[in-house]
Amino acid sequence: MRLSSLSASALAAALVAAAAVLAFSQLPTLFVWAAFIGWASYDQSGATAQAARRSSAALLFGVLMAWLVAMIVAVRLLPLNTPIATAVVAGIASFLIVQASRAALFSVVPATFYGFASTFAYLSLSTGRLAIEAMTSTSWANALLSVSVSLLIGTGLGIAHSRLACVLAGYRGGSARLGGSNSTPASAPGET
Repeated sequence: MRLSSLSASALAAALVAAAAVLAFSQLPTLFVWAAFIGWASYDQSGATAQAARRSSAALLFGVLMAWLVAMIVAVRLLPLNTPIATAVVAGIASFLIVQASRAALFSVVPATFYGFASTFAYLSLSTGRLAIEAMTSTSWANALLSVSVSLLIGTGLGIAHSRLACVLAGYRGGSARLGGSNSTPASAPGET
């Protein structure tokens, strides 16, 4: 029995999500919420090999930009109080993020902001992570490492979801559409 595209995609999403939550429960230094953001970014970007590259590069660029903002504020590079310094540097970073979208690799601006926001969520909601020692460590406490790896695992989850949906729908040369369309798509996951 072959499933419709929507049913195949829904079942694949359920299986991949359940496996991800279970796996991340054993990995306390990585974040399932960030992985789901990486997965969504991959899907939103088109669920192709090119989407995986561009979304992943943009996610990592966002992590780096947020980390740089946090470092500039933490070392008190600007003679301003913390909220104002953060606002100014985040504004400059946002300008640079949009300007960087001229480069094809960084053209998925929403993905860059997903990485940026994910990093700030981690830094601001986790005790001690905004400290210079944590942000420059080579441990999982460093957002550059823990958030980046979590987001990239999410891209892998997106790829797994798309491929599993194909298998469940019985497609050989196409992929199950993620947005609810029941029509046969033009390309397989991983194709550009």
